[in-house]
Order: sequence, then C-alpha cells, then structure tokens
Amino acid sequence: MISWIQTTFQKHTKFFLFFLLIVITIPFVFTIGAAPGIGNAGPKMQNQEFFGTNLGNEGQARRIFRDASFSAQIKGAFQATGPQLQQYALNRAAGLHLAQQLGLPVPDEKQVAAHIAQLPTFKDDAGNFDQLRYQQFADSLKGNREFSAADANRVLRDDTRLAALSRLLAGPGYVLNGDVAEQLKRVDTTWNITVASIDYASYSPTVAVTDAALQKFYDDNSFRYDIPARARLQLVEFKATEFIPTSNPSEHDARAYYNANAARFPAPTDASANAPSFALGESATAVTDNFPKVRLQVEAAMKEDISRRAASRAANDFTIALFERKVAANSSELGAFISASRRSAVNLAPFTFDAPPADRAWLANYAEQINRLNANRYFSDPLPTPEGFVVMLWQETVPAYKPMLSEARARVAADFTESEKRRQFTEHGKALRERLLANVKSGKSFAEAAAAAKLEVKSYAEFTLREPPQDLPYAAFGALQTLQAGELSEMVSTGEKGQFTFVVAKKLPDTSTSSARFAEVRKQLMQYTAAANESAILAALVEDELKRSQPDTP
Repeated sequence: MISWIQTTFQKHTKFFLFFLLIVITIPFVFTIGAAPGIGNAGPKMQNQEFFGTNLGNEGQARRIFRDASFSAQIKGAFQATGPQLQQYALNRAAGLHLAQQLGLPVPDEKQVAAHIAQLPTFKDDAGNFDQLRYQQFADSLKGNREFSAADANRVLRDDTRLAALSRLLAGPGYVLNGDVAEQLKRVDTTWNITVASIDYASYSPTVAVTDAALQKFYDDNSFRYDIPARARLQLVEFKATEFIPTSNPSEHDARAYYNANAARFPAPTDASANAPSFALGESATAVTDNFPKVRLQVEAAMKEDISRRAASRAANDFTIALFERKVAANSSELGAFISASRRSAVNLAPFTFDAPPADRAWLANYAEQINRLNANRYFSDPLPTPEGFVVMLWQETVPAYKPMLSEARARVAADFTESEKRRQFTEHGKALRERLLANVKSGKSFAEAAAAAKLEVKSYAEFTLREPPQDLPYAAFGALQTLQAGELSEMVSTGEKGQFTFVVAKKLPDTSTSSARFAEVRKQLMQYTAAANESAILAALVEDELKRSQPDTP
C-alpha cells in the first residue's frame, strides 16, 4: 500500500500537492441552506462569524461554498462535493483572510492571466493552454444567475492571490538525505519477480454442514440475521414522461440554453492555442458556432429538464394539498384524495435497505427519509427518482425481530459454508507455501515449482515501482516492501485469488547525493513537505477561528 502511494505520488506530484491541502485539514462540516419538510419546524440558525463570513447566514455560507466549488473544479483536483469541499472552502476563506492580514497585493490582470494559463481545466491533451476550452467555459457562464462571469473573475483573482500566499507559507520544505535515500530505494529499486496465483472460485474443499455447526455459527453471528424495523409503504409516482412538452423550444430559447450549458454539448472542431484573456466572457478570437451541430441534443435536453421540473411541481402540489387538507394516514379520505388527484398508490412489501425491490433499487438511497415517516408525519417530501419524482406514504412500521435458526437456515448455511471455505483456503495457502519453498531449496526454479503445483504463473522483469507493469497484482506491491532476493511472500487473498510473490532478483539504485536522480527526488519531497507546512498553518487557523466563534449552546 505504501509503495503504491509513493509510486502514484511520483507520477502525479502536482495533483497530490493540491489534494494534500484539502485532506490534511481536520474535518469541519457546516450546514448550508437547511430547509424543513412540510409541517415540520426548521432549525434556528445562529450567527457564527468565520473570518468575516457568517456561516449561520445561508447566503454568505453559500457564497464561500460556491466559490470553493468553482475553484476546485477548474483546478481539476477532485469532484467538488461533500465534506471534502466543505473543508476546502473553510481553508480557502482562512487563506484569503491571512493574505489580507499580511498585505499581499491584489494581483493584476497579467498575473491572473498567467494563473489561468496553468490551470488543468484549460489545457489540451499535450498540456498546453487551449483557448477554445477556455472560451467554451466562459460561454457556459452566460445567463447563469447563480454564478456569473463576474463571480468567476473574482474567484480566479482570489486563487491567484492564494497561490502567492502558498509560496510564502510553504517554505523550503527541508528533508534529510536519509529520507531521500529511502524514497529512492522504494521507487527506483529494480525488481525481477514471479507471481503465482490460485483461483479461489475453483477451490472446492469438503465442508460438513451439520446442525451443531450451524447452531454454533448462528449463535456466534446472530446479529447478522436480525431483521430491522421496516416500513410498509405506498408510492405515488410523478413520472417525467407524463409532462414532456409537445412543441419544440424556439430558436432563441434553445440557443440561450446551449450558451448556458455549452460544456454538455461538445462538438468536434479545430482550435489553435492562444494566450488567455483575463476576463471570462471576453473572447480574444472568433469562436466557431457549434450550436447548429448539436441542436437536436439541446432540444432533447431542454424537454427533459422541462418535464422533470413539471413532475417536481406536480409532486409538490400534491404534498401541499395533503398538508393543507389535513388528510389522515390510512384513511378512506386519503384514498379518495389520491383518486381525485388522478393518481394511484403502488403498494410495496416491507423491505430492508440492503435489499430494496429489484425494480426500485433507488429506494436504498432514501433510508433517512423513510425512517422519519410515522403515523403523524406519514408522507415524504417529493424525492427524485430516475423516472421523475415520488411521494412516499407510510402505512405501518413492522417491528424488528430476531428470527429463529429454522427461519434463517438458508442464509446461515450459505454464510457458514463460505466462512469455512475461506478458512480452509487460508490453511491451504500456508501448506502450499511450504511445499513451494521446499521445491525451490531442492534446486527447482520457483516458476517450475509453481507450475508443478498447478498454479497460474506470471513473471515481471526489470521494473521499478516508479513505473510498474500495468497488470502487476496489487498484492505484489505490499509484498515487495519486505522481501529480499530469493524470498517468497505469504499467500495474500484478494477475494478472487490467492497470490504468492517470489523475488528472483533485486537491484538497489544509486543513492549517492551527487546523482541527478537524488536531486530530483529531493525536490519532490521538499515540495511535499512544503505543502504539508502550509496545510498545517491553515488547519490551525481554521480550528482556532471555529472555536472562537462557536455559538453558545443553551
């Protein structure tokens, strides 16, 4: 595992330096735009100042969240979602506050343009700045009310300033010669190995399934067979296909939709690389109009969006009417209301979330919403599905219970058989390793000994972990951390196979401080250390500020 991380770091140094800035910091989660369901009281948000931003204010919190999302996406470092993005947003706000305190100058247009030119989002496959990609991205912001070109320019200017702060905070990133030498040994050692594999699926030991064995296994693992409380539900569906518009959108509307979502409708075209202009939305060169080439796709996408919005409105109207009329759960009035709405309710048998109905697998994603339903709050908010929207109606909650062995016997027998097979497979691997070692000591090559044992054999020659073979088994990476020439690893079970790694030869690299490779690795480790220094400073700032501004709890 360590070797794989180090190898990947060698190949993607720039990615890791940015990613490290995000993941090293302690996790902080703040709620944005919390909205209650119909009929429930919403949470009261308290003020929480965070470097001039009130995290308790929905608008202010959304802004730093949106800015961070845009910043992360154009850097191409990670998909901007979830707690990871929230951490990055807080770090980014702390960095901008520190830059202001230190008096770092606001970058000019030339500096921002240079920053744009090195962003991965705007580079072609050869790593050069692509003006066409940049312009398409700028066009996609036209008409966007949530995040305009002016917002994008502000974020780009702030990111340029943060890049200057990063150079200041990171420092030189000192490393010891011994650390550099160890890293060289890990990634530049030349290996010749043979990997022997045994297929788990084809391993067929004899497993005695007796009543006594099953009873003991069930007693030891009874928690695995507990049946949790389950809701019996009805579904009222609002499918998008019911609301597809019959007419095509106008030329004006279709083109406006395309301009706002150009990245969704790529069309092949030629473009030459040019230096970026500073302001998003200002085209330095004429750009080919690709709209006519993708108009059919644009119209289809518009109809789909329109139909899903209409399904959402219909579902919302349905729940609002239920709430306002105070229709009781499981009542004849409810049935009449559903019929009057020209809808029907689909009955579902109680299910567990790890085994939802096969035709509605998406129900597994709504465990939280389903668990909130009860006799007092018996209908859900409209929930999106692959086909449109749905409103869930609670009928009853079936209590949890512990089944008898006789009821769960089939599952218990299958689990017991698999567990016993896995145990015997591990024991078989230990005995097989001893036989392989004995045959090697008798003068056979490892490949010959493995072939005689009817194992699958594959050799990998003259490679380093810096540039490993693409099909090198994952188990081999961990084994090579401790093996010397002539040694054989324990069998590593990967689920599908059991694998042995034998080192035919091992050649250490030159670790002298005068070598060019030593200097290269030293520079990479210094960058890594510098990034860690910066992350530690920002993490401390974020932690201190959150503690200082923590709202008082009654």
